[in-house]
Amino acid sequence: MLRKLLVFATLLLCYDVAQAQFEIGVSGGYNKNYLHTSTGYRAFTKYDALSGFVVGIPIQYHFNDWLAIEADPSYIQKNYEQRRDHFFDGIYQKSTNSYIQLPIMAHFSFGGNKLKGFFNAGGYGAYWAGGRVKGAMANVFNNAPDIPNDQQVYNFFEIDKAYQYNEKYTFDSRRDRRIEFGLLAGAGVEYLLQQKYRFFVEARYYYGLSDQQKDYMINQIPRYNDTYVVQAGCLFNIKNIFHPASITE
Repeated sequence: MLRKLLVFATLLLCYDVAQAQFEIGVSGGYNKNYLHTSTGYRAFTKYDALSGFVVGIPIQYHFNDWLAIEADPSYIQKNYEQRRDHFFDGIYQKSTNSYIQLPIMAHFSFGGNKLKGFFNAGGYGAYWAGGRVKGAMANVFNNAPDIPNDQQVYNFFEIDKAYQYNEKYTFDSRRDRRIEFGLLAGAGVEYLLQQKYRFFVEARYYYGLSDQQKDYMINQIPRYNDTYVVQAGCLFNIKNIFHPASITE
């Protein structure tokens, strides 16, 4: 009986310690995504970064005052735009891509008791959940068969009467790679309020290692996401949530 009581007391102590070391919260912010690729043989074509947003539920487990491990399940947009110029000016496509992402990182902090700086380093996995494409393409099917020699190419492609579209992206199982892996690094500042709330602001960089496309063609040009994030949030100590009466200044 005494042995069982000792085991039970030990488990309660471990549970209490674990609660004191766990923090959970919410975060959100702004991001800008760059599609790192080459236009290859496609003349007069470039890719531009587009803005998006991210929301997450950061979870931290603290080993001590300066080291923690963090997981940050989140929803993040990784958007970009393909735009053509010169005599193709007016042709473009904006891609809005939604990802469910799980970053896992080491969290290093330094500074005073309340105001601290920190940096994160680790990796992430993401699932390409959905997308939408919006743009304009050359309206070539409405052209007359005979084009005068002096007519400009702009009018030949009838870009001034371009076909507009805005539709859900349709995934191709032979082409699209929907699982993405990569590395991340971040830095920021945090402030501990009343030993209960940890407010933070962070700048983070996600470096994609997975090509968005499967190997479906010869001499394929890879496409990687590079994402810059600025976010803010608040973490709550789990022990203080469940045992508010124990809070002391």
